Amino acid sequence: MTITTFDKNMSAIAFAEAGEYDTAREILGANAKKQYSTSPAPAAKSKPYLKTIIFGAVSLSAYYMLFTNEKLVTETFTMGGWHWVYPVGAAFFFSFTHGAFASNLLSTIGIEAKK
Repeated sequence: MTITTFDKNMSAIAFAEAGEYDTAREILGANAKKQYSTSPAPAAKSKPYLKTIIFGAVSLSAYYMLFTNEKLVTETFTMGGWHWVYPVGAAFFFSFTHGAFASNLLSTIGIEAKK
């Protein structure tokens, strides 16, 4: 049975994922390069205050216009035919603006997803 380059690479990856870096380097042989990490600390991200305010204002004004023009919205969205585009488009718009606002708000107050 012949061991191919692909087999060597996959074996080295398995050992590297298990934390056995030296064994992975031995498997790779001359192709392995030892990497010494001296990267600087990650730069502090600025908080997205402006994006939060903009998306919050857009979201709030869109909801205000939707609820103050309830009769027009109901008539337009229930016309049938190709008019199905209106409620679907509105759903995408509201989903995007509200989601962007919520994401930026959480980033602004310091809540971030685990990596």
